[in-house]
Amino acid sequence: MYCKNCGQEIDDNAAVCIHCGAATDNRGGLNKNSIDNPSHAAGVVSCCFPIVGLILYFLWKDEKPNSASLVCKWTIGGVIAWVLLYVIFFALGLLGAVAGL
Repeated sequence: MYCKNCGQEIDDNAAVCIHCGAATDNRGGLNKNSIDNPSHAAGVVSCCFPIVGLILYFLWKDEKPNSASLVCKWTIGGVIAWVLLYVIFFALGLLGAVAGL
């Protein structure tokens, strides 16, 4: 493989060019798709605890954009579900209070 910065030949598994020090897209022999493998387990936790989803999103947004996007979607879904539950229980409470009068 050749360095994109200086054009010198470098090892195929090199993370940086030995000639100019520029970072390669290789990241030690792993491509970005194998590093950024979204997990639905993190999404489920983010759905139940939205603050965890926000923290994971900000930690992963630059290094793991696919995982960050998935966690963000689960977090938004969790917030919507919590709001709907609160509205339903509030409405049921009002109906119970009106029926009890």
